[in-house]
Amino acid sequence: MKALIIVDMVNDLVSGVLANTEDANKIIPQIKKLVDHARANKDWLIVYANDAHHEEDREMQVWGKHAMEGTEGAQVIEELKPIGGEREIISPKRFYGAFDGTGLEEVMKSHGVTETVLVGQHTHCCVRHTAYGSFMRGYKIVVPSDGVCVFPGVDNQAALDYLKNIYLAEITTTDTIIAAN
Repeated sequence: MKALIIVDMVNDLVSGVLANTEDANKIIPQIKKLVDHARANKDWLIVYANDAHHEEDREMQVWGKHAMEGTEGAQVIEELKPIGGEREIISPKRFYGAFDGTGLEEVMKSHGVTETVLVGQHTHCCVRHTAYGSFMRGYKIVVPSDGVCVFPGVDNQAALDYLKNIYLAEITTTDTIIAAN
């Protein structure tokens, strides 16, 4: 089974206090295509790995207050909203990586996941830490270059190269993933 892990496509990081609106808007249609594909194929799990912070979280010292648990800012953007299917998991996170302190590893084991497809924000930060978590757990890692973005001023290609060279991620495109499955 494959897990589409959608990282931090939440209101505060797309159009709110830490908005990356221009770059995020470019990847939304690609992520939507993958979500639709995953919903139509029973061998896919969809994981929404969303920032859902508490006041005392260390990230507050780096980024300031954002995506606070229970707020609208921590909700998945309207275009990608979960529909509540049995293969859709909402996995709130308080750290950069989707596996850190979330119980996601156990969920993925229970579904027999062997491959992670990582999309969302930001290639150089939370996607990178999620790739590390996938790598450490032995999952094959696939990253569509048209389904991830970085903050302005950061080199997305360098971030993708890091994922490829350090975590053995396969860098591809959304259409290639869909065509292969």
